Amino acid sequence: MHLLLSFTILVLISQTAFSQGSDFITVKKRNNRTLRSYFPGAVIRCQTVYGNYISGSVHAVRNDSVFVKEYDIRAVPTPWGVSKIDTLGTFIIGFHYKDIDMVIFENRASFGFIRNGALLIIGGLGYGMLNVLNGRYLDQPIGDAENRKSLAVAFGVAGAGYMMNRLHKFNNRNGKKYRVEYVRMDETGKTRAF
Repeated sequence: MHLLLSFTILVLISQTAFSQGSDFITVKKRNNRTLRSYFPGAVIRCQTVYGNYISGSVHAVRNDSVFVKEYDIRAVPTPWGVSKIDTLGTFIIGFHYKDIDMVIFENRASFGFIRNGALLIIGGLGYGMLNVLNGRYLDQPIGDAENRKSLAVAFGVAGAGYMMNRLHKFNNRNGKKYRVEYVRMDETGKTRAF
């Protein structure tokens, strides 16, 4: 009994002594603030410098390369004449971490629909259409001075929303604002960034 207990303790100690953490990649802002870290098992969505999109779970990170497990998911027909979603297979794609042009992740911004101008576009166009329909119903000319002023304000608000939307999309393209770093875990468990 003592022999079995000592053997179990010896195995557990040797496992912890020789275990090494996996390398990983981090996405950092220019001010060196870490936004996301991707270890094996984490889900990643990114675009490479070659223009292709990769989405899946990180299988491994080693030798300056990232290996992502992608799933081939398709709609397949059933015997009853309808289709269902099924996973046909998986495959692993490996690429150098410097080939990542942009990591795609959702910034959960509060009131994002106001910041991106969607509310202004909907409100401006909706008010303009309502103004035109009311003028048609009440037999008021669209060229009336008061009506033109209301339409100009409505389409001005929609135009401002459109400009906010363009600026929001330009500022959220994270390829320029962020950088990807490879973090290597050495034998002592300390990290070294490259």
